[in-house]
Amino acid sequence: MIPSPGQLTDGGRITMSRSVERALTILSLYSREKQEWGITEISQEVQLPKSTVHGLIKTLEKHNFLYLAESGKYRLGVKVFELGMAYSSNIKLTTAAEPVVRQLVDRYKQTVHVAIYAGRMAILVVSTRAGGSGVLAPRVGAGIPAYCTGVGKVLLAWQSPQVIEDFLQNEPLMPITKNTITDQESFKQELNSIRQQGYAVDRGEALLETGCIAAPIFGADGEIVAAISVSGPIHEVLHEKTFAACRDDVMRAAQTVSEVLGFRG
Repeated sequence: MIPSPGQLTDGGRITMSRSVERALTILSLYSREKQEWGITEISQEVQLPKSTVHGLIKTLEKHNFLYLAESGKYRLGVKVFELGMAYSSNIKLTTAAEPVVRQLVDRYKQTVHVAIYAGRMAILVVSTRAGGSGVLAPRVGAGIPAYCTGVGKVLLAWQSPQVIEDFLQNEPLMPITKNTITDQESFKQELNSIRQQGYAVDRGEALLETGCIAAPIFGADGEIVAAISVSGPIHEVLHEKTFAACRDDVMRAAQTVSEVLGFRG
């Protein structure tokens, strides 16, 4: 079990966690009704010394979460806008994906995921489980390993060589099951194959009895924005009688969502 920040015993980590919490509390003060805050006002509102608030504000300013306005008070910076735009994009993605997700669930009676790549993980933005599916669906917002899941391998396959190298340098390919690809060269070959064929297959690499077929979703700029997959018992999803049809339907679903998002490739 991964400990929460409050459970960490390392003093430095606890201090960092406290600082992050205080910085987020400051950002949470901003609203449509009050868009500017001075250091004294913030100090009184969050009940922290002005010196502490000043340090937090300067850190937020350095990273463009706040900026000093002509009034001498602080306003939300461009980084907050960028995060808002990223969130807005995810909302558009989930809205665009909803019809095809439902179609795949209804047809195959399996679990359907839509995921994005962030923090070297596949982050689920849609996770829908059919009533009869034998696969437990992680909650929306959950991060799952990128190197041993269908959506994760798709998301990695269309990244730049630099991003892939960064991933391999920082994320050990741990053997989660006997089918997990743990050799870097073999994994690179797997990504190349995925890119050439246009889809990925998870052959029990994260959960031994679970198979998955995934395909890429592209945005208007031609860059990958997400991946969509059908997951279920490996003997059903990857069965020779159903595999081709499921693969084609997943790829068609990905193409449909891509077109809704403005992709014209």
